[in-house]
Amino acid sequence: MSTALPTDLLGELESAGYFPQTAAACVQRALRAAPVRAHLVRPETTFDGPEVRRHLTVLVITDRHLVVTHLDDDPADELNPSQVVSTTERVRLDRVHTTGMSQVFDSDGTRVRGSEAEVTLAVTWGGSRRLDVERAWCDDPECQAEHGWSGTLAPADLALRVSALADGQDAVDAAVRFHDRLLDAIDAVG
Repeated sequence: MSTALPTDLLGELESAGYFPQTAAACVQRALRAAPVRAHLVRPETTFDGPEVRRHLTVLVITDRHLVVTHLDDDPADELNPSQVVSTTERVRLDRVHTTGMSQVFDSDGTRVRGSEAEVTLAVTWGGSRRLDVERAWCDDPECQAEHGWSGTLAPADLALRVSALADGQDAVDAAVRFHDRLLDAIDAVG
């Protein structure tokens, strides 16, 4: 059983231009007929040396879940010259541990001009963690001792950056509104 995706969500997927039918099908499968309460569509292009890689992140809030779908280009090889990889997570809202929003405001040095120029949304639910490891050392330049390893373990479920300069002010405003809706949805499930 499935419910049609909202027209505005489908329109944003089309505007993003990165395999909109595939993105829509992946989101719809995860929804399991739950109605969409809010959504955010974020296309992104990155450069990896001479290669251009496209990405698309789609966030959808239902009454009980946050659906996160991410599509990106898979590196080509001889057997697969072009592939798109889609990963979808369906997170119960009551499992979301933390949300955060980093806001950047332009300033003339004495006051802030307008609304956010950039935001980064962060959401953690314990799905994945990032481990950064490096050799441990001390401040003694003469020290020859092996100090082992040092590391940091950090949640790495979702961090999504939106910039007015790159994406337009409407995209930043949409990200802020989505974050507000996410907070309301989390509060509603208690």
